[in-house]
Amino acid sequence: MIQSILVPLDGSSLSEQALPWAFDLAEKYAAQVILLRVGILPDVWSPQDAPDMDTRLDELETQCMRYLLAVEARFKERNLPIKAEYGVGNATQRIVERSQQPDCSLIVMNSHGRDGFTRWMIGSVAEKVARHAGCPVLLIRKPEADQK
Repeated sequence: MIQSILVPLDGSSLSEQALPWAFDLAEKYAAQVILLRVGILPDVWSPQDAPDMDTRLDELETQCMRYLLAVEARFKERNLPIKAEYGVGNATQRIVERSQQPDCSLIVMNSHGRDGFTRWMIGSVAEKVARHAGCPVLLIRKPEADQK
């Protein structure tokens, strides 16, 4: 039933709190873990930035993949198939697009726990993913002690 588990990571320790859940489920179901990091380009750039854009994209990809490989190395002892993937652009859109691939059975991700005005202003990636994903989503809440 669960063949692969997508774990979107943003590089924060909070997003990594979803990892133990994902790996425990992967062990139970003998599933592959797909670690996904989406690189985000600056919102504003000028035509003068265009010649450097390829270099910036390469640096962003290198930085994201280095991070994913370091996360992967921490879980190697679990002897599960792990795949590191990189995307660029809008995080919500890339996660939802990846979730619609046939090899994605479940998404496990952390919610940053924003509510009220903050969530209204900047939105919630986790909430948007949960609404639009092509597979079930398991949202891990921020621990109570961290919610203040």
